[in-house]
Amino acid sequence: MTLPDDLSASIARMDQDDLSALADILPGALWRAPAGTERHAWADSLMAQVIAAQEANERASGV
Repeated sequence: MTLPDDLSASIARMDQDDLSALADILPGALWRAPAGTERHAWADSLMAQVIAAQEANERASGV
């Protein structure tokens, strides 16, 4: 599942604090969503986007 472009763009613009907050919340959302459901697919896709944005921020800041 892919996220809407505007949501992906918003995630890409988030600062590290906001991304960290999302990264703390999303595993719980993923675990509570039954496997194979649309909700699980959304949580999984959202988590992947957050991780990618965190990695991009780290590369940009030289961490």
